[in-house]
Amino acid sequence: MTCFCFAGFFLGFRQKLTLPLLLVVLPTVVTCSDSSLSHDELPDLGLCSDAGVSGCSGDWMVACLEGEGNSSYSGPGGNISKVKVAALYEKVTDREINSGRSIEETINVLKGTQADLIFRGFWIWNAPMPDSPDNIPPELVTLATERFNIKPEQVPDELRKRGFSYQELRTSIAAIKKEMPGVIFVGAIPAQTVGRIDMNPMTGKVLNTEDTWNMALDPKKWNITFQYEGRAMTKEYLQEIKASNNQESFKNGYDHTKANGYYPDITNPEFQELFLSWAKKQIDSGADAIWIDLLYTQVQLFYAMTNDINDPAVKEAYDAASKLVDEIHAYGESKGRYIYVGTWSEPAAHYPGEPPKLDFVTNTPLPEEITGGLDEERWNKLNSGAKEKFGNIPHFAFIDWGGKPNAPIDVFSQQLSKEQQKEWLKNADAFFQSKGIIFIYPVHGADFWGRPEVLAFGKFTKYDSLAPEFDTYGTIKELAQAKAGN
Repeated sequence: MTCFCFAGFFLGFRQKLTLPLLLVVLPTVVTCSDSSLSHDELPDLGLCSDAGVSGCSGDWMVACLEGEGNSSYSGPGGNISKVKVAALYEKVTDREINSGRSIEETINVLKGTQADLIFRGFWIWNAPMPDSPDNIPPELVTLATERFNIKPEQVPDELRKRGFSYQELRTSIAAIKKEMPGVIFVGAIPAQTVGRIDMNPMTGKVLNTEDTWNMALDPKKWNITFQYEGRAMTKEYLQEIKASNNQESFKNGYDHTKANGYYPDITNPEFQELFLSWAKKQIDSGADAIWIDLLYTQVQLFYAMTNDINDPAVKEAYDAASKLVDEIHAYGESKGRYIYVGTWSEPAAHYPGEPPKLDFVTNTPLPEEITGGLDEERWNKLNSGAKEKFGNIPHFAFIDWGGKPNAPIDVFSQQLSKEQQKEWLKNADAFFQSKGIIFIYPVHGADFWGRPEVLAFGKFTKYDSLAPEFDTYGTIKELAQAKAGN
C-alpha cells in the first residue's frame, strides 16, 4: 500500500528543501499485505463495541449490521461535487485467509457509513497482479512463491484467499454498486514506484529487471550534478536511497537486480505506458475515479536538486505528470465515461505552469496535528492555494500513512487511546466542515510503519475501525449519518 507521507512535500515551492528533507522526498515504502504479497494477513473479524455490537460470532458482520445500512441508498449520483460522506477502505478486495471479511460484510460496513465515495478502494504497490488466479504468468508464480514461501501449485489458492486478482476487483465493485448504486469508487495508483518485476495488466506483458531498470529515474538524463552526503546523485545512488528508505538490505552494497522496486522517471514513455495500464485496468474493472499518489514528486525532487523552478528537468516532470491526468480522462471518454482524477494539491498548487485538469485534491493532517490539534493557518493556506490553482473542485482530507514511524496514522493509532481517537475524529470532522473540506473517515486500511505496539485484532499492522483496539466504527457511523442528514 502506499505508503508514503512526508512533511517536506507540503512545503510546495514556497520553501527550498534542505538536504535532510531531500532524503525524505525520495519515496519511502511500506511493504503491505495487499499489493506487496507479504506474509501479513488481513484482520480477523472481532467484536465492535463502539458500533453497539456485542456477543456476536461467526458471520457476525452480516447479522449484527443487518438493517444498519441505508436501504434507500442513492449516493451522489456519480457527481463528485455532491459528495457528503467519504470513507477510506483500502482495499475492498481485502480477504483474510480463513473465514475473513467477505465482500458482503465489506458492503455492510460501507453501507453503515452511507458513504457517497469510497476512497482508495483499490491499490497496487510493487507487485504485479494477475487478471485471474487461474491464469498466472510463470514469472508471477515464481515471484509469489518467493514472497509467500509456498510451492508453485499453492499460488492460485493463495491469491484467491487474499482476493489478489483483477477478477476479484471486478466482482467486488459490481457487488458494491449493486447495493450502493450511486457511490463513487476511487481506485488508487502510485507515481513513485515501479516493481522490479512488474506487469502491464492490459496486455499481460511481464516486465523483467532490465525493462524496469530502464524506467528508473536518472538525474544525469538532464545533466544534473548534485552532491548528497559527499556523493554524486547518480541513478544508482538515488535508487539506493529509495531501497534504504524501504529498509531493504544488501550483503555487498546496493544491487538493483535484487531490489524490490525503483523510483521511476515520470517522463519515460515506457513507464507512462505501464502507469496508464494500471489506471485503465481499474477503470475497466468499474472504478469511477483514480487517485494518484505523489504525482508531482519528481517535480519537487528536481527543484530541490536544481533550485531553479524553470529548469528543464522540473518543467518536463510537471508537464509529463499533467499529461497523465489528461490521458486518464481521455481513456474514460473513449469508454463513454467521465473518470475523475485527483492527487495531492501540493506541490502542483505552487508551480507557475498551466494547472493540471484535476477533479479533486487531497491533503493530510501532519503528525503533530494529531496530538496538538489541527493548524487552522496551515489549512487555510492549503485551501486557498488549491482554489487559486485548480478552481472550485472538491478538497478532501484523510489520515495518511507510511514512510516513517510517526506518520499520521501511526500517531493516531499508537499514541491516542480509543476515546481520544473518537474525540479527534469528531473535532476533525467539524473542523474540516467549517473549511468546506470533506474529511474521509478511516474505516479500513492505512498500514503501520516500524514496530507498532497496538495492532488490529491483536496481530495486524493495519488500521481497522472495527478492531477492538481502535473501536471507532460507531463514531464514524454517527458522524457520517449526521452529515448525510439521517
